[in-house]
Amino acid sequence: MLQFCPSPVSPAGWAEILRDHLSVFESLWQEFPDHIFLVSCTADGDFILEDCNPALQSYIGLPAGKTRHRPVRELVAGPYQETVLERYRQCVSSGKPYTYEETGTVTDSDAVHHWMTLLVPAHGPDGRVRFLLGISRDVTALRQAQEVLRRENELLEQRVALRTAELEMANAQLRQMAMYDSLTGVYSRGVFFELASEALALTRQECAPLSALMLDIDFFKKVNDTWGHAAGDQVLRLAGRRLREQLRGSDIIGRCGGEEFAVILPRQQADRACAVAQQLCDAMCTRPFPWEGQQIACSISIGVAELSREDESIEKLLHRADLALLQAKGDGRNCYRLASGSDLVAL
Repeated sequence: MLQFCPSPVSPAGWAEILRDHLSVFESLWQEFPDHIFLVSCTADGDFILEDCNPALQSYIGLPAGKTRHRPVRELVAGPYQETVLERYRQCVSSGKPYTYEETGTVTDSDAVHHWMTLLVPAHGPDGRVRFLLGISRDVTALRQAQEVLRRENELLEQRVALRTAELEMANAQLRQMAMYDSLTGVYSRGVFFELASEALALTRQECAPLSALMLDIDFFKKVNDTWGHAAGDQVLRLAGRRLREQLRGSDIIGRCGGEEFAVILPRQQADRACAVAQQLCDAMCTRPFPWEGQQIACSISIGVAELSREDESIEKLLHRADLALLQAKGDGRNCYRLASGSDLVAL
C-alpha cells in the first residue's frame, strides 16, 4: 500500500521556492527576445491586451502604461486587424494551442512585418477560455531573405530558359547546316546518301520501282570565268531552288559537289523519271538567271537510271545514272539520257 509522507518543506520554505520561481519567470519575461503577450477574452468576444514583455513594448513603440489593458484592435492597424482577431477567435473556439504566421503593421508604422505566433489558451473554472498566452517571433528578415532568394532563383531560371533556347536554336542551326547544303538549300552529300540508302532499302522490301537522276549544269566553269564566282554562286543558289520546285516532297535531291546534283525518285519507273528529267531541263533552260541587271542563260544535262537487280547499292545505281549523264553531255548537252539496265525490280 502506498503511503504519503508529509513534506519536510516548511511554509517558509515553500514561499522561498515560489519567490525563486517567480524570479526566474520575471527574468524570462524581461529578457526573452521574442514577443510575449497575455490577452484576455471578454464575454462579448473582444480581446484585451493585458500585458506584454519589454521586447513587444519596444517593438510597438509605446511605454508599458499605454499597452496594458488596451483592446487589441487599437494596437493592430489596417487590413491586418481582422486577420489577427480571427486567429484569436479560432484559438478560443478550438480550446487548443494554435500556431500560425501573420503579416501586418503596428501602430504608427507602415512597415510590413511577418511573425510566427503560438497561442496557448488558458481556461477558467467554468471551462471557458479566459486568456490567451502568445509568443511571436519576428521572421521578417527570414521572409525577406526567402523573397530575395525566390527572385534570384526566378531570374536564374529565366536565364537558364533563355540559355536553353539559345542552345536549342544553335543546335537547330547546326543540324540545318549539317543536313542541307548552305548554298543551294538541297541536302548535303552525306545526308543525301543516307536518305537515298534508306529509300533503296524500303524499295527492296516493298518490291517497288525507284529511279535516280544525275544532273550537271552545262558549261558552269564558263559562267565562273565570264561572270565571276559570285555570279556562279548565285546560279547555284537559284538552280537549287528551281530544281526543288519541280520535285515532289517525297523526292530526295542533294548536291554531290560543285555544279553536280543527284535526285532519287521513289516509286517512279524509267518512263516517269524521264518525264521528270525533261521537266527539269525545261525549267533550267527556259528562264535565265538574273545577275546584277543582266541574265545568265544556263542548261543542264541529266542521266536517268531505274533501279535494277544488279544495283547492289545506291552508289551502283548512281554510277549508272552518271554514265548516262556523260552520254547526255556527249550528245550535245541540255538533254537527258536513260541508262541501259537489265533485271529491273518488278512491281
